[in-house]
Amino acid sequence: MSSAYGAIARPASAGSLGSVLPRHATLRSQPTDQQNSHSTNHQATLFAISKAPSSTSTFFTLSAATHATLVDAMNKVFNSEVERGDTYPQEFPLDEEQFGNYFLGGDAFVLIKGEYKDTEDVKARASAEEWDKDLLGFFYVKPNFPICNGGFMVNSRHRGLGLGGIMGKAFLEVVPLIGYKASMFNLVFESNVASVKLWRRLGFKEIGRIPNAGRLRGQGELGGDAKEGYVDAIQFYWDFESMPVPVENDA
Repeated sequence: MSSAYGAIARPASAGSLGSVLPRHATLRSQPTDQQNSHSTNHQATLFAISKAPSSTSTFFTLSAATHATLVDAMNKVFNSEVERGDTYPQEFPLDEEQFGNYFLGGDAFVLIKGEYKDTEDVKARASAEEWDKDLLGFFYVKPNFPICNGGFMVNSRHRGLGLGGIMGKAFLEVVPLIGYKASMFNLVFESNVASVKLWRRLGFKEIGRIPNAGRLRGQGELGGDAKEGYVDAIQFYWDFESMPVPVENDA
């Protein structure tokens, strides 16, 4: 994996992701859902997802080879967020190869609606559009200096279900198993209000602010001499050796 320091290898694993994946969660109910509170539509499952099949982790890792339309759907959700222009630094949408390199280049995880025991239960879909009602969100974990960074995405169609908290808590569980000792989110733009609130609520340390770190589509006119479009970024940190994950976060 490439970084500002050059190529950085994934650390030696401290445990098996199979010990915590698939990971199940209950979605926050909407007012219209109260009568169906026991429906499987209120359940979600987190799997790892990779570019290629893995012979050693087939029951907890989906692959782009067998679920190509799922990756296509992830790409579309990501590009929609780039177009909206409040959270990610990219100024232009990513094509299939660019998205694969960016989001699936390290360890990646996808949250889908329903309760699944293993990847064989997750049926392939004919198109990305068929995935839209079940693709809830996804995140990556990759090297950031010798520690790690994470990038998170919620499908805008499913906001309000507590997905950020579900994925944030999963992040705190899987990162130590991958082998990282600490994590730092370099660029959480202050325009990304939901993420800033989430990391503060989960107990991440706020360790810095970078003025004008992002030039975002959703924040004004880009280009020229105007300062419009530039926003500050907040840096959040978690040290897994000195900051034990609270029990209430590991659920």
